[in-house]
Amino acid sequence: MATSGSIVVSRSLPVIHLDLLRAENDSECKKLLNACQTYGFLYLDLTSDSELCKQWEDMLSVIKQYFKQPLEVKMQDARGSDNYGYEPIGTEEGPKPKTRDGYESLKISRREFLKGSTDLTTSVRSESDLFFAFIKNAHTITLMILSRLSSQLGLTGSSRFESYHTDPGPSFSTLGLLRYPKHDEAASPTNVGHNKHTDVGSLTFLLARQWGLQFLSPETQRWELVEPRPGHAIINVGDSLRFPSGGKLASVVHRVVPLKERQEEDRYSIAYFLRLNDDAMFCDSTGKTWTAKGWHDFKFDVFKNPSTLDANGQFLTGMMEENDRLVESGHKILVAQ
Repeated sequence: MATSGSIVVSRSLPVIHLDLLRAENDSECKKLLNACQTYGFLYLDLTSDSELCKQWEDMLSVIKQYFKQPLEVKMQDARGSDNYGYEPIGTEEGPKPKTRDGYESLKISRREFLKGSTDLTTSVRSESDLFFAFIKNAHTITLMILSRLSSQLGLTGSSRFESYHTDPGPSFSTLGLLRYPKHDEAASPTNVGHNKHTDVGSLTFLLARQWGLQFLSPETQRWELVEPRPGHAIINVGDSLRFPSGGKLASVVHRVVPLKERQEEDRYSIAYFLRLNDDAMFCDSTGKTWTAKGWHDFKFDVFKNPSTLDANGQFLTGMMEENDRLVESGHKILVAQ
């Protein structure tokens, strides 16, 4: 596996076992808390859950067929939404100067899952049982992770993290299906990867079998590659868990960049983004109060045009990074709803 420049493969990320978390194994729950405090990134070993691993296989097969369709067909699923429907390549700025992002996506909102239907095209509706089953599994696992973290931190009642994600309160929790297409060798690529950022939500449950994901290591202050591992999800903490935790949990800065100058094969990823209920409130590290919806909407506007709305890069990277270096900052505790 070749790498470009001085990027190295991370050897530090811990592995947490899903079956032990489900069993509330105290040692594993302590490892989970330490991983979220130290790195904000971890591997979740899914091999004890054959049903979930089978869903991963099935989802990959379905999305490969979906993204093979002509652009005009996929555009029938475009809804002009950050959480629902199809988005073509180049919607946001890229990680390199004078580039746009290098991925297309199909997003299915958990709101659609809750109402049991979707108004997207037949190619999506025909697979809704699979998509909805995966959303249910990923949502249950990420809520369980929040519960284990709350218990390890001694949180009770309405202060527990999972209490800000209760149904039927609306949220922007979303399933994202992404393809980074192979680059044409005839031209210099102008659509590249995914710009550096922290995730807007609480937790991300990511399935990816190909290289490209990098994070800014809090230990080395360098970009490090995250090795894709069979049977393992990658879990990362987002802004809307870091801020409410008072900075006890780390929201890691990450990006997706081809290993070489070009994307040499189609790269696929499946991500479930767990997000707070829309009306949940928290303070960012400057003391400013946001609703979860307000933070989400503003940050997605920044994604589309960071050079205008976020000239210093503070919002895109959750006030965690400056010029590819992590910065220290204070945090404020969650404001009562």
